[in-house]
Amino acid sequence: MYFSFSKETDLEIDRVLNVSPMAIWRCWSEPDLLQKWFCPKPALAEEARINPTPGGEFYTRLRSPNGNIVETSGCVLAASPARLMVISDRLSPGFHPRRSGFLTTVIMLSAEVVGTRYIARALHTTPDQKKKHEDMGFHDGWGRAITQLGELAQQLDRG
Repeated sequence: MYFSFSKETDLEIDRVLNVSPMAIWRCWSEPDLLQKWFCPKPALAEEARINPTPGGEFYTRLRSPNGNIVETSGCVLAASPARLMVISDRLSPGFHPRRSGFLTTVIMLSAEVVGTRYIARALHTTPDQKKKHEDMGFHDGWGRAITQLGELAQQLDRG
């Protein structure tokens, strides 16, 4: 699969994590594991529902430290174990269109000598949406969550 990248509308984090691609996949595809790392602490992922197949549901309910709740419901667009997860809040499960949405997330995994190359992309419709996401703390927040993901995946690899 080919995924283009637009500097005007897309954000990206590219890291190599010292874990297996399958451990990362499990952290993205198993709700109980996703809840442990998905948002930067001290925020909490209170609930997750994931059907990691194209057309499947991807739902999270997050609680910020000040008590604000953010619910996001979307659709899995593509899923390939230990390789790829693409989700979007622009569609509901079953590929049903929504009137609005904020982003499409693309997670690409590839085996490296020392672990897994983890590329996370946030695709937005407009430059303004990209800027809003940057101003919300995309790099810091997603970066800290990816660190938490790596720590949890290491436990799975050892376990």
